[in-house]
Amino acid sequence: MVLILSLKNDFTTNLVIDWLCFYAKKHIRINDSFTDVAFKSQKNYLKITNDSFLDIDHISSFWFRKGTPFINTEDSEIIKDENKINQDYLSFLLQQKKSIGNTGGASKINKLIALNIAASFDLRIPKTFLVDNKNDLADLVINNSGKRYIIKAKTNISMYQFDDSSGMIFTNEVKKDDLEKFPEKFGFTLVQELIVKKFEIRTFFLKNKTWSMAIFSQNDSQTENDYRRYNNDKPNRNTLFQLPTDIEEKLRLVMSKLNLDTGSIDWIYADDNQFYFLEINPIGQFTNLSFTCNYNLEKEVAKLL
Repeated sequence: MVLILSLKNDFTTNLVIDWLCFYAKKHIRINDSFTDVAFKSQKNYLKITNDSFLDIDHISSFWFRKGTPFINTEDSEIIKDENKINQDYLSFLLQQKKSIGNTGGASKINKLIALNIAASFDLRIPKTFLVDNKNDLADLVINNSGKRYIIKAKTNISMYQFDDSSGMIFTNEVKKDDLEKFPEKFGFTLVQELIVKKFEIRTFFLKNKTWSMAIFSQNDSQTENDYRRYNNDKPNRNTLFQLPTDIEEKLRLVMSKLNLDTGSIDWIYADDNQFYFLEINPIGQFTNLSFTCNYNLEKEVAKLL
């Protein structure tokens, strides 16, 4: 049986399940989180509801797509620590199965650490700064020989849902005229040198295999700094792309160092004809890449499971 942890509205999970049904593979999908871990009759069980348990031995493969495996709501630190040991043990047991994704914290990758590791394997990265005041930001924007800079989120979460609306944090260029909008002091902010690109690349990584798509976002002023500012009237041209062998091998080393077996990676192919590593989303949206390039990635995931 295939066990899937996801979220209720995740469309990609639905597509993979369609393929599991095609292969007549038994599966169970749990949304948001597991209820708890249980140990009885000398066996390990996953508690799904108050009266429903799943024998870990009956699970053949596990896909950690989205969600939080366990939510530890105990007030007592002693009991919370005890529960965490039990839950970590279950996560360990699930990772011993044929698995995709990592419940042990690798799903929350620190962008700054990922950039550092990428550079250690000789991948080019944009010059990166953490800035917390207007003076230092102005020094970068004004006094650096015409170089340009962008601000982006440090977290992998860019979409925020509110009661009556939603919002997204985009990558934005900081210009001299923008400086007056900043307070004298602010929270540490990720600032990077703007890499002038020929096009962007989105790569989906799965068990050491890669599938990539070139996104010609530079040809549109609306999308040139962030292709997620979609121009629905005149969409960016997207096409299949193959990363060079040496870049793929370095990416494998980065993913291994980060203990990731899947994820979506963003690159820039710059006007200096070099590849620049930007970031990794360890959950990784891949449906658009799959549909646009006819990669059928949902089938690839189902076959692995």
